[in-house]
Amino acid sequence: MQAPYAIGIDVGGTRMAAGLVDRKGRMVAEARRMTPKSGPFAVVDAVVDLAEEVCDGYRAAEVAGIGVGLPAQVDFVRQSVEFATNLPLTGVDVRSLVASKAKQSVTLDNDVHMAALGEMRFGAASGIRDFVMVTVGTGVGGAMFIGGKPYRGFRGLGGELGHMVVELDGRPCPCGGVGHLEPYVARPAIAAAGQEYAATYKGTHLAGLAGGDPAEVTAENVLAAARDGDAACKRILAHSAHTLGRALVGVVNLLNPQLIVIGGGVAEGDPIFPDTVQGVISDEALAGRNDVKVVLALLGNDAGVLGSAALAFDEYDSRENLHR
Repeated sequence: MQAPYAIGIDVGGTRMAAGLVDRKGRMVAEARRMTPKSGPFAVVDAVVDLAEEVCDGYRAAEVAGIGVGLPAQVDFVRQSVEFATNLPLTGVDVRSLVASKAKQSVTLDNDVHMAALGEMRFGAASGIRDFVMVTVGTGVGGAMFIGGKPYRGFRGLGGELGHMVVELDGRPCPCGGVGHLEPYVARPAIAAAGQEYAATYKGTHLAGLAGGDPAEVTAENVLAAARDGDAACKRILAHSAHTLGRALVGVVNLLNPQLIVIGGGVAEGDPIFPDTVQGVISDEALAGRNDVKVVLALLGNDAGVLGSAALAFDEYDSRENLHR
């Protein structure tokens, strides 16, 4: 008998979400919380707590397993966390720790790989075999599907679009490199530009959204001011989208995808973000520009949860010699 449910958990640099998901991609229970900042074991405990919360009232035999998406480079074969920029998880045996406490089979993958799988199974990339997904939030993540299958690279460490170099000797990146895409387009970059603007006379409205203190302006404040019509905040977001588009020109030329799906809190908060990216690709890419369409993710914050659950189902079915 097939287990009818799986647990999907999406661990972000800022927030965590979990869901008990059925095989049609419907969440029958869900839970959310802020990501702990007190260390790696607090993150592990939060993952276990979320898993227990969403499966409360269900028998263990009804659950195929737990899929966990992490904002990290995950060696998919070894199921080890090789490097994490925004959370202190590098070298932590997350899989074993969660499995021992939750008493369920656990499979790890990069969080954007999970979100892309969710969009392919249930969302914007349904029926698409060659696509790229990029998320713009606390950081910038990426995932690639080629021929209908996720391309993770030799050990599962591929897809790190946020760490492509976009400016030689440029801004420092949280990963330790310089000139990478992430420090130009993610939340911290938008917040920093907003803080600089809010300190000027014309930025009074933006400063007001942060309680009157320009130093407290967040990316969400910039998004809100842009929606209110603030021209400077619109330009800040347009610059972020344009920079992302320039980076994705190289991806289009390299991979010739049919679709680019853009997700994450920043992109989803700015309705013209995908159009700006599409425009840059149309202007600057080679012939592949005629094939690719840029769209906003359909599943929003649920993409990572649904993709993580889908991976848990896939791993369970493989162990049980079942087929999708």
